[in-house]
This record gives sequence, structure tokens and C-alpha cells, in this order.
Amino acid sequence: MAIVTGSRRMRRVEAVLVYLALAALTAAFLFPLVWILGLSLKSRPQIFASPPLYLWWPTLEHYLDVLGRSDFLRAFLNTLIVSTSAVLLSLAVGLPAAYAFARFPFRGRSFLFFSLLVMRMLPPIAVLVPMYVLLNQVGLTTTHLSVVLAYTTFSLPLVVWIMRGFFEDLPRELEECAWIDGATRLVTFWRVVLPLARPGMVAAGILCLQLAWNDFLFAAVLTNNATQTLPVLMAGFSGGDSGVDWGAMTASGMLVILPVIIFSFAAQKHLVAGLSSGAVKG
Repeated sequence: MAIVTGSRRMRRVEAVLVYLALAALTAAFLFPLVWILGLSLKSRPQIFASPPLYLWWPTLEHYLDVLGRSDFLRAFLNTLIVSTSAVLLSLAVGLPAAYAFARFPFRGRSFLFFSLLVMRMLPPIAVLVPMYVLLNQVGLTTTHLSVVLAYTTFSLPLVVWIMRGFFEDLPRELEECAWIDGATRLVTFWRVVLPLARPGMVAAGILCLQLAWNDFLFAAVLTNNATQTLPVLMAGFSGGDSGVDWGAMTASGMLVILPVIIFSFAAQKHLVAGLSSGAVKG
């Protein structure tokens, strides 16, 4: 009896320690976000107050100022266009490629799959200059398409990697049943495989969206004032004659990450299922 009571007590202690560790990690990850949110809700004198103010009456003046800027709305639209286009293009090319890697045993499959992942392993700065020269030769620099192609270059291997493992988890018997009923491989892929792979598609789409939405390097080089994205616009708040505009920077930062956070929470169920099912297989 004493042994059972002792084991229960140990399990409770372990559970408490686990929850304390998770709470500490959550606080560490959320602290920068909470700090940025607090700065965005302070007036300029409150931001530079010493010692820092921990209790104040929040103000929305920085949000109203940022939302009232025409360049912010234009940059938001540009970011939405290039990010959505990059995600759709990556899925359109990556899904058939991942299915081919998962179902067709062709010569050199492993080498080709590894070669595709090499592009994802390279630092973006390593391919920026040759990519800029190539896009400049065909006249695509400072256009939305140039940024979409740049984002697709790094998003495509991610889609193939995740979806290949997800397709391998799907039972082949479902496809064979569709073939017996007279469906072609293309029809089977469209009507049988893709609906079952929806969680993996959502997970890959969210990761690609975050990559494209938050990118600064490619957007800073491949865009101009008319096609610049939100990260490039935010960089403009860090300079000037008056110094860093902390209010506008933090407010725009919260507005930039808010759509991705909302979308990620809305698709959380599919995101967890997709990552746990597909990304752990090689």
C-alpha cells in the first residue's frame, strides 16, 4: 500500500514539474510578444519613460497612424498577393512531385529528393545574387512575380518533404479500389488522395505562408516602392531624422503577425495532424 501511495505521489510531482516547465517555456516565448504589444499601446512619452511604466492607460494612436498610411495598406496588399501566390504555386508543383516520390520507384529517386532538399538547406543570401541577375535578365525585377518565384524556390522543398511522408502513410488499397472502379491515376489523385491529405496540405501551406509573409531579404532586393512588402516597410520605421519610431514599428509588427496567428489558430487541428503524420518520415 505504501509503495502504491509513493508511486502516485511521484507521478503527481512529475506532473507538477512538467507543467511548471511548460509554463516557464510559454512565458519565455510570449514575453517578447507581450512587450511589443505593450509598447504599441503606449504614447511616445510613455515609451521613453524611465523607469518603464508597467501600468498605463492604453492608446491606439500608433495603430490609427499606421492604418492611415497609404503605403502600409499598399504593402499589406502586396504581402497578401505574393504570399498567397507563393503558397498556391508551391502546393500546385509540390503536391504532384511529393506523390511521385512516394509512389513511383524510379532510378535516382533518393538522390533527386536529397538534391531538392539541398536548396532548402542553403542560406538565402547564397542564391540571392544569381537569382537577381537571372530575374533582371528576363525583366522581372521589382515585380510581384519575382518575389513569388523567389519564395517558391525555398517553399517547394518544404512542401515535397512534408507531403511525401504524408502520401506514404496513406494506404495504397484506397487508390487500387478507385482504379478497379475505372478511375485514372490523375482522377484518383484528385478525388481520393488529396482529400485524405488535407491536414498535410494545411500544415505545408501554413509553413510556406509564414516563410513568405515574414521574409525581408528577397523582398528588400526584388521590390521597389510600389511592390514592397510589410517587412520592408517596417524597416523604414527604424531610421530617419527623428530616430526609431518605436510606436509605429511595434504597432505595424502586431498588425503583421496578427493574420498569421489567426490563421494558424484556425487551422491548428490540421496543422498538428499534418506535421505529426508527414514530417517525421523520410
